[in-house]
Amino acid sequence: MTDSADIALPGAHSAWVEHLLLIQEGPPPSPEIFDGDPKQEQLEAVRVIGARLRESRELNNLSQTLAARRLGYSNSSKLSKIEGATDTYSVPLWLIIRAAKVYGVSIDFLFGVCDDWEGSGAIRSTNTWVLEAWERMRQRDLSVLDQVHCEVVEVAEHTTALIRNAEEVVQAISDYRARHPSFDETPMSGTVVGRAERLAQHAQEADKALRRYRLTPMSGRAQGANNGK
Repeated sequence: MTDSADIALPGAHSAWVEHLLLIQEGPPPSPEIFDGDPKQEQLEAVRVIGARLRESRELNNLSQTLAARRLGYSNSSKLSKIEGATDTYSVPLWLIIRAAKVYGVSIDFLFGVCDDWEGSGAIRSTNTWVLEAWERMRQRDLSVLDQVHCEVVEVAEHTTALIRNAEEVVQAISDYRARHPSFDETPMSGTVVGRAERLAQHAQEADKALRRYRLTPMSGRAQGANNGK
């Protein structure tokens, strides 16, 4: 019959196992002993928390006024003091909890324990999905903008051609009148001249609009040089 003293207790190891673990894993870490000045540590903690609160707010693209309102302050003066660490005892615990929820960051990040601002794997995967969705939308918008740009350039080119043709027609009518003084006495001459003047006016307005919106097409030489690049 085995003596009860020889039975190993759950979780207990023999001496050689303890020695083997000591060789493989090394000696257990000694407990950390804090012997610094608590007041200095308080100042440093408040400074770190203030900096992390400001960084978290900027990550969310929030103004100090809007962030203060979401956190429960009536104005931004208190939040400004906390972010600037101007009051060494101005960081209530409830603010840390609210800030973690409002900014979507971990409490460890706010305390400066870690540099990973994301609170959990679920939040990280959500943020990844949001970034991917945003990138897809951005690419779609860029594609639409490129299409619109091509259409605007094409319209501007045709408009420029119409303006030049209109100027040529108006000039041709003017030259014809100068060479044939009896033109003004012919039927419908007044109608032709009036419509030519309106055409010239519309051409000038179209040209001003193109220049106003900087849609004047490039010269053929410049266009060809760009196409060759």
